[in-house]
Amino acid sequence: MTERMQDQWLDEEAGPVVPAYALTRGRVRPSSQDIDLVAIVTATGGPTPVSLGPEQWMILSLCARPASLADIAAAIDLPLGVVRVLVGDLHEQGLVQVRPPANVARFPTPGILTEVISGLRAL
Repeated sequence: MTERMQDQWLDEEAGPVVPAYALTRGRVRPSSQDIDLVAIVTATGGPTPVSLGPEQWMILSLCARPASLADIAAAIDLPLGVVRVLVGDLHEQGLVQVRPPANVARFPTPGILTEVISGLRAL
């Protein structure tokens, strides 16, 4: 490995830098379910195995209070896809609950659309 390539993966303060894909062992999707960007993740509070990586420990500590997947990714400064896989792993182990976002957007009924059109015409 050339000296330039070696410097690319070394941070003077933090030590060796691990590429994000190495955290997920090359996986790009969680194995259990697809987790939405705004899904709410909450730690279950169950016993945690010692074999978790530091990123998963950070996710668990952030999820002591409900947090969205996007907020978790921003807080630990990792790509969203990586956090999605790590949260999926924690979910499979029963360490977090993943709640899909609430379905708040509903299509208007034809009656509501007719009333809106009538109101606009009245203006």
